[in-house]
Amino acid sequence: MDIKYYNHLALLGAHYSLKFDLLHPHEIVKTMEDQFDFVKYNPRKPIDRWGLSLTSLDGGMTGIPDLDSLFEYNKEHNTSYVEKDFIVQTPAYPYFTDVLHPFENYLFRTHILKLNPGGFFPPHRDDTRLNAFRLIVPLKNCNPPKVNFVLENKILNFEEGRLYFVDTVKMHYIFNASLDPSYWLVMNVKCNEKSVEQVLSSLKYK
Repeated sequence: MDIKYYNHLALLGAHYSLKFDLLHPHEIVKTMEDQFDFVKYNPRKPIDRWGLSLTSLDGGMTGIPDLDSLFEYNKEHNTSYVEKDFIVQTPAYPYFTDVLHPFENYLFRTHILKLNPGGFFPPHRDDTRLNAFRLIVPLKNCNPPKVNFVLENKILNFEEGRLYFVDTVKMHYIFNASLDPSYWLVMNVKCNEKSVEQVLSSLKYK
């Protein structure tokens, strides 16, 4: 992957919105809780984080290994899975087509994250090889002061249901300080000329 494609995205900002919306995100979250079982996210870590696969290896929703640390899973099982291996749609996928469909041909591992009270991701950078970029839809309970998503020391504010590009190659972390779960849709998108063009043509503000 030529780094120039990722740079095109990053030049526009570290965090910006696209024109796609998921209508009634709180209702969809309730449907997810009613119809599917969230599973432990990265079960090796004693952190109250859960996930629901929208794409997986075979369309299943066990979370194995797509909601695990691929690095640790591969090391333990002598496998070599990468983001692009998780492209089969699961039964939960259709509920999110309003935001997934524009990038459907480029989706890698995609899932819902649920951070229970006290759940967090410590400061980190995502894969710096830049073969994918991150699109995020905040679904429910995603804004300060209850939930803080910090990107390079800046606390971000979101419109729930809106699709965002977030430059997660930069240092970032998230913490749920509220008494309720926080829900996020996380899309890993193949970084190439066509996927970047899709982002550039879909900016909310041009």
